[in-house]
Parts: sequence; structure tokens; C-alpha cells
Amino acid sequence: MKTNPTTRGMSLLEMTFASAIFMVVIISFIPLIDGMAGRFQMARDHYVATSTCQSRIERARITPFSDLNLFIESNNNPSYLDDLGQIDPDGRFKRITTVSTNSPAAGLTTMTVATHICICSRFGWRKTFHPIRSKSFSCKFTDEKEELSYVFTTYNP
Repeated sequence: MKTNPTTRGMSLLEMTFASAIFMVVIISFIPLIDGMAGRFQMARDHYVATSTCQSRIERARITPFSDLNLFIESNNNPSYLDDLGQIDPDGRFKRITTVSTNSPAAGLTTMTVATHICICSRFGWRKTFHPIRSKSFSCKFTDEKEELSYVFTTYNP
């Protein structure tokens, strides 16, 4: 059988080079995808932190004015929350609530809710799930937080 020289296939060497170039192109996209995933996780964390702050303030709005001090969570005794805003000792969010009476003026009370975000990093990579709370993989809280304030006043009908 005769072979036509214009219809010959690719050699093994050509296939190897084509595969290598294809792999270099694909691998070059990995940092881009990883960066996008990290930014998505960071945006999600800030959304959850803002939602937990807003939820705390909304809960305080239906509480009698005289009971606002019950919402205080100090830096020494914060509440740890999970991704749904539920109290969880192993949560990825740390909430601190301060209540300042007669601030900014007499008869007013300011409530400030700050939710700190666990950066949850292992080797500098942001992780979806909360890391182990021991050894070098423990959760670290930085100044990365969301904070909301609300001013309350007594209502005398």
C-alpha cells in the first residue's frame, strides 16, 4: 500500500512538545484560580461578619432599653461563632459587643458590635474550613473585622 507524504501523522516527539506547551499554559492559570478562590472566601467571610453584627444589633432592638447591658461581650470573654452566626467554641468568628451608656449624649446608649475574622491560614493559604486549634495550624485573629454601631434611646410614650 502506498502512503501519501502529505497525509502523515504527528510524531511522538511533536506530541511530547505539544503536551508540554499545553501543560505550561494550564499550570500558569493555577495562581489565578487560587487568588480568585481566596478573594471569594475573604468576601464571604466579611459578609458573614457583617451579617452577625447586624443580627446582634437587631436582636438588641427588640430588647428593653434597661437590658442592653446584657449584650456586653468583652475582649476577655468574646463569643465565638460559626459560619451561620451560631455560638460555637471552635467558630471562625470572634464577636465583641460594647455598650456605652450616656454616649454620645445623656440619655443615649451606643452599642458597637465588632466581629473579627479568623484568617485560618496554613502556609499562607486561606482555607475554606476551620483549621485545627493546636500546634502551628491554630486559628489566628488579626485586625481583619467588621464593626457596626447603633445608638439607642429610651422611649417614653
